[in-house]
Amino acid sequence: MPSPASPQLRFLLRGSSLLIALLAVWWWLLPTPILAGLRLSAELALHLLPGGSIASVTVDPSGWILRAPIPEFVAKQDAVQRTFGRAPGAPPVKVRSFKLAVAETIPTFFTLSFPLFWALVLAAPKSRQFWQVLAGGTALLWILAVISLLFYTAYSIETNMKLVSGEPAVTLWGAAEYLNVNVVPYLAPLLLALGLHSELRAQILSWNPALVPAAAVAAPVEADKPRRGRYRGR
Repeated sequence: MPSPASPQLRFLLRGSSLLIALLAVWWWLLPTPILAGLRLSAELALHLLPGGSIASVTVDPSGWILRAPIPEFVAKQDAVQRTFGRAPGAPPVKVRSFKLAVAETIPTFFTLSFPLFWALVLAAPKSRQFWQVLAGGTALLWILAVISLLFYTAYSIETNMKLVSGEPAVTLWGAAEYLNVNVVPYLAPLLLALGLHSELRAQILSWNPALVPAAAVAAPVEADKPRRGRYRGR
C-alpha cells in the first residue's frame, strides 16, 4: 500500500479532483462544440466510403439521423431486400443507403474519453512534452470516437437486417460491440496517457526504491563476537 507521501497516491488524488472538475466542464460547457465537430467528422468519414456521396449526418429534436451508404453487393442480399419490402419473386429493390436514428446520448458517450484523458495528463508529473502529449492524445481519441460511432452504426444496421449468420460470427460481432461501448471509452484514455507520457509511465509502472525502508535493503552486519581469552590469575 502506498505511503501518504508516495507519488502514486498524490497522482491519484490530483487525478480524481481534476476528473470531477473536467467532467463538469465537459458536460456543461463543451458538448455543443464537441458534438458539432464529431458530427462533421462522422459525415466526412461516411463520404469516404463507397457510394458515400449520398451519406449525411443530421440532427433533429429526436437525435442524430445517420444516412450510411450500403455497398451494392450488400444491397443484393436477401436480408436487405426483405428489410426494404421486396416481395418473393419480385425484381430486386434498389438500395443505396440506410437511415438510422441515434439518440444524442450515444455520440455524447463516445466523447467521455476526453475528460478522462485530460485529467490523467494534467495530474501527471511535469513534462517538456506536455502540449504534444495533450494534443496528440486528444487527436487520437477524436479519431477513435468517430470510429466507435461508425461501428455502432454498422452494428445497429446489421441488427436490423440480420446480415451476420452463424453462431461464431454472431458471438464475435456482439463481443466487438461490447468492447466498443463498455471497454474502449474507459481503457483507451489510460493506455494513451501511459503510452505518450513517459514521466507518467515511469511513475506508475516502475518500481521506486525510495519507497522501500532502508532497513529492508541494508546488508546485514555481523555483530562483533566477544573474544575468548584465558584468565590468568596471580
